[in-house]
Amino acid sequence: MSVPSSFRNSTDRSVHYLSGRPTRPAGQIRQSIARATMRVQRNQALIMGLVLTGAATVGLLLHFRMDPSSANGSLQDASYAPSGAASEQSGASASHRDDDIQRLVSRRSTFSLDRTQLQAALSKKAILQLADPDKVIAGSLRPSAKQISDGRQFIAYDPYAIESKSVGDDIEVYLPNIGLTAHGVIDNVEVNGDIIRWSGRFEDFNSTQSSFSISQTMIDEYALGVFETPMGTFNLEAKNGLGWIVDQGTDFHLPADGKDYVDSKGKR
Repeated sequence: MSVPSSFRNSTDRSVHYLSGRPTRPAGQIRQSIARATMRVQRNQALIMGLVLTGAATVGLLLHFRMDPSSANGSLQDASYAPSGAASEQSGASASHRDDDIQRLVSRRSTFSLDRTQLQAALSKKAILQLADPDKVIAGSLRPSAKQISDGRQFIAYDPYAIESKSVGDDIEVYLPNIGLTAHGVIDNVEVNGDIIRWSGRFEDFNSTQSSFSISQTMIDEYALGVFETPMGTFNLEAKNGLGWIVDQGTDFHLPADGKDYVDSKGKR
């Protein structure tokens, strides 16, 4: 039986209506669904990428927080350091200082050094400073009237400042006669009973006249030093922590006969 053309046309038109509302052809619907699906997939991929990126970032932060050393030091923070690290470093440093103190004490076998003063002097470089002349004049050296007025500079001397030093250590020597603080490096330490001699070079001068030596005995708490510079050579003398620095030319005197020699024959 043939279907009237008017019915076919009516049927085709009815496909575009559903419950009284116009509808699109099936092909258009499939295309719309496909486009919508693609948008959803792109959004899902974007969301998933953001989620993965966030997770990776959180993971890295947690990793570096738990193990700062894995960042090759670039993200290290003292607050993330293991609680025992600081105490271990402190303990090692204290042990090293104790070893230094023991070595210095053992070096001077004829005198019992004060460990507390040695400890305080380890980081001290300056061995002397200007002092009140009246205190020096009243001290153990008892300078003569001529010495008081010959231009020598009166100083306070710390024997532990040099006592705490070894080869390679730095010292600072204030030379009031020329108004300069010279920086020296110890090259040699000689021990001869209770007398120890420290010698080295000054780094401030590009000259062969750039050396120092200091000898002291702790039993008598007495020290002698010579500081050679291009501006002059100066002598140090100190006892019980007080003394002076004087130009070597001022401190040197010829005997009464004006001759600087030793009679090899001697007197009979």
